Amino acid sequence: MSAVLYGVFTVADVHVALPLSELREVIPCPASFVPLLAAAPGLAGAVSLRHQVIPVVDLRQLLGLDSPARRDVVVIVTYDGSVFGLLADAVRGVVDVAPEAELGMTVNSGLPPLFARTFERPEDGAVVCVLDCAAIRRLPGMVLAADAGGPSAAMAAAQERGTAATGCSMMLLRAGEIGLCVDVSHIHSVVPELVLKSSPIDGGVIHGVIELGERFVPAVDTLAVLGLGGLAPIDVKRGVALAYPRGLLTFAVTEVVAIVPVARGDVLAMPGFGVPPPAFAAGILPGQAGGSYLVLDGAGLRAEEELGTLAALGTPVRGGGQPARREAAREEPGPGEGRVIEPRVRTYLTYLAGPEVATPLTQIEEIVPHPGDVIPFAGGGAMRGVFTLHRSSVPLVDLPALLGEAAEIDPAAARVLLVGGVGFLVPALRAIEESTWEERVPAGTPAPATLAGSPLVKIGTRMLPRLNLSECAATMVGERDKRTVAG
Repeated sequence: MSAVLYGVFTVADVHVALPLSELREVIPCPASFVPLLAAAPGLAGAVSLRHQVIPVVDLRQLLGLDSPARRDVVVIVTYDGSVFGLLADAVRGVVDVAPEAELGMTVNSGLPPLFARTFERPEDGAVVCVLDCAAIRRLPGMVLAADAGGPSAAMAAAQERGTAATGCSMMLLRAGEIGLCVDVSHIHSVVPELVLKSSPIDGGVIHGVIELGERFVPAVDTLAVLGLGGLAPIDVKRGVALAYPRGLLTFAVTEVVAIVPVARGDVLAMPGFGVPPPAFAAGILPGQAGGSYLVLDGAGLRAEEELGTLAALGTPVRGGGQPARREAAREEPGPGEGRVIEPRVRTYLTYLAGPEVATPLTQIEEIVPHPGDVIPFAGGGAMRGVFTLHRSSVPLVDLPALLGEAAEIDPAAARVLLVGGVGFLVPALRAIEESTWEERVPAGTPAPATLAGSPLVKIGTRMLPRLNLSECAATMVGERDKRTVAG
């Protein structure tokens, strides 16, 4: 038997899976459900979707699980000619599972057991229960709607013919007027409704951040990433999250249309001339609902270094991570024999200042894009000029030049770190991360003039120079004040 593609979602703290052949689509949870003239265990009511009334079951109520007030999505399921919805917290992505990886289970219950198989999700070891849709159908008093047809029915037919084994499953998306599609194996999760929050990294291709699981995840403009213009604000409605080595990144789209089987020969090559191909374009998929779709190179998107850097900028929802551990300082080899380090967990912003460096996040008052209205200074050196922000004038300082490092500044990627009334211009941001230890600096030690003398901080597997921007800003402001008094 060949491997099966499962869509995974969460119900309370339980991971639940359905074969993609049974999962039609995911929609935002409505404010209320349509009441039905029926009573069944867990029956919440119904939703009206494209003029079809679909009964919805709350598995949390059925199983006696804690049911939080917030219910995020409804997973629309089709099975054996019937269609129904399941309340869920979030969609957690697509998993390819080999038959030998599934384990049989027995449940002793008065109600029909809702699952008989489990598997372990490879990326995080989570135990996933494979939902038995036949058991949902057999619930006493359960209301079933006739399946009016949909993409899942096409998927089932394709699997019966064996074409799914020789091709892949594609998720069809729409971004404004442009149809896009990507292999579902590259998708971490689907966000049925984007609720954007402002953040210090907004600007350029970043619309803001969204709460996804336990993290705030950056949301990027998909069309801008592809070089196809940009999404109008009214078109930023849904999201598709991709996983990167250091975090998640959400691609904003207008609509998630369907999941369809695609044979290898169905994708047409991009034209060889006359039309410059968009970034990450792998071909054209014709003949689908809504017309033709641009096929995206999912592997290329996930391997792109700058997108991976944006993904790393996500932060924990609860903000601080662990509190700083206060332990006695100790000698430990690593940064160099004789250095005194202390275990300490703090949140750092890592960025480029020539080489990669780290600054405690609490020192950063604001992060803004490269200003477009700088009044330049012709004197050379690190001082670039002055710009205005929030009705104040701010000196713009080239941080790599200040530290004696050579670095090219691309205005599109550069950011300005606001600290103590000074704007430090850096070539690029890296991530917001936590330290494991820091090198202790004796009290009264002056700030080093170069990175070579900076204390170190260990973040992940890297040892980075720890740059105290508050001291740098205070020194610059103090020198300015001295010149003012002398004048």
